[in-house]
Amino acid sequence: MPENELEWSPDLIHPKNVVGTALLGKACDILELIGRSPGTLDQVRLAEQTGIPRATLYRILAALISRGLIRTDPRTQSYTLGFNFLDLAQNAWSSSDLASIASVELRRLRDLTGETAYLAVQEGHHVLSLGRFESAHSERSNARLGALKPMHCTSQGKAILAHLSETQVELALCDGLSRFTDKTICDPEQLKDHLSIVRARGYAIDDEEIILGTRCVGTAILDPGGKPLAAISVAGPTFRITAERAEQLGQELVDVAKRISDLLAPTIKSARRDHGGYQVWTNNPAFIGAAPRWEVRTQTLVWADLLAPAIRAEGGNQYTISLQALSERINTMCLVEQGVAFSVGNDVIIDNLSGRQERVEGKPGLSFKVLRVSADGEVWAAAFDADANLSRIGPWRKQTGIQSLFEMQGEVTDFAFAGDAGLFATQPSRQCVYLLERKTGRRRKFADIPKVSGAPRALAVDEHFNVWIGLSEGWSIIKLNDSGEIERTVALPVPSPTGIAFGGASLSELFVTSARTGLSRESLANAPLSGHLLSIDVGERGLVDPIATL
Repeated sequence: MPENELEWSPDLIHPKNVVGTALLGKACDILELIGRSPGTLDQVRLAEQTGIPRATLYRILAALISRGLIRTDPRTQSYTLGFNFLDLAQNAWSSSDLASIASVELRRLRDLTGETAYLAVQEGHHVLSLGRFESAHSERSNARLGALKPMHCTSQGKAILAHLSETQVELALCDGLSRFTDKTICDPEQLKDHLSIVRARGYAIDDEEIILGTRCVGTAILDPGGKPLAAISVAGPTFRITAERAEQLGQELVDVAKRISDLLAPTIKSARRDHGGYQVWTNNPAFIGAAPRWEVRTQTLVWADLLAPAIRAEGGNQYTISLQALSERINTMCLVEQGVAFSVGNDVIIDNLSGRQERVEGKPGLSFKVLRVSADGEVWAAAFDADANLSRIGPWRKQTGIQSLFEMQGEVTDFAFAGDAGLFATQPSRQCVYLLERKTGRRRKFADIPKVSGAPRALAVDEHFNVWIGLSEGWSIIKLNDSGEIERTVALPVPSPTGIAFGGASLSELFVTSARTGLSRESLANAPLSGHLLSIDVGERGLVDPIATL
């Protein structure tokens, strides 16, 4: 193997040894060994293969048995996976409409071709193997479920990339193009040309680009708007999947993916109901929705219910994390590599979305109202001192707290970065939008908003660094031009947008959060969508929400 080539292994992305998790790693090793050799391993063989001391091994086995993750054969004293483990695995499969609908077609594809059929979805910069139906041949492709693979050298990854925007492709490939064989495409421009061919013919071929001797054909499953939801593929040894047969399989895969897309369409439409020009993403409204942030890696809109309190996510990765155990309302939120960071009074809490939280204490009397991430991955905050009626804006760090670079009389309700120009900030009490110049440290009034239009509360910035303002009690969002004048008005079905953010596959959807709490019965009757997460395709692209590196 040439020196600049890597040998593909899941450990390249998911290393087995993670600092501080030695015991957990040993338990996982045991589960993997038992899962791959059910009914053939006893304690003696497990000790030999893992090298774990017998006393430690016994304790781990006892813990796994008590949780139902493994069980023993009373006759042979060997181990196999427990019924609880199998039940959990079944839930992982059946909980996904995509997986359950695709399973019928994947089985048919496996039976039709005689080769292993796969289902994969995009997971950040990689594709994640979600489903597998194995070939009957003894020599076959056998990539394990849950494995993450690069996008640039797999048929599933290239099929998905071919249907993403140029910006999304750049983000998906920002880690670089590693070489695994002499056939791996490692030049970005060459790959982009290749993706245009994939897009035109409808399928992609991995021609020994990640593993020598294996050829794979894949195509994307698209939603009604042409956005990639997942990819299916067929893989096998090159002596059975010849170049000619790969082309024939490609056409068959296109038809299968189309059938899956048609079956998924009713599910997608029910999850994203269209009310005129607005799309409603939620079944249950928030009390006070706020801080919408678009997570481009998973195509997910993450936002907060400040009063519930909870972190909610809609789109590619749906979830709700209740924060009621805090017994406090939250104020704002931003995206960080570990998950999310949100403010509770004077403190900032970092949540890894898996139950672990780190609370960073702040200064008494200084309440964080806005958390945003700059293009270089730095968290910035707007903290309000109610006694002094003063907002302090600047970078925030866990060790030192907020560094106040700008001070403004009154409460700042939102701010957003605008490239070299600096950042825009809203002050509803003054009916003003300000531009804070990072290079000079100066603050200047960018726009006065007439009271009759509503109060400027939330904002977002598009790719040309024009600012969009959500108007409280204004039933609308306005776009301002370079002179601070209103260039465009977008009507809303809710009176007071509390947060706005660009998102969607093309970054042209404007997501809107709002509140139900505090509205009169008459207002709720006229604005029943208050509290729901809405989106509007405004036909203009916005900027990606960066993710902080803490």
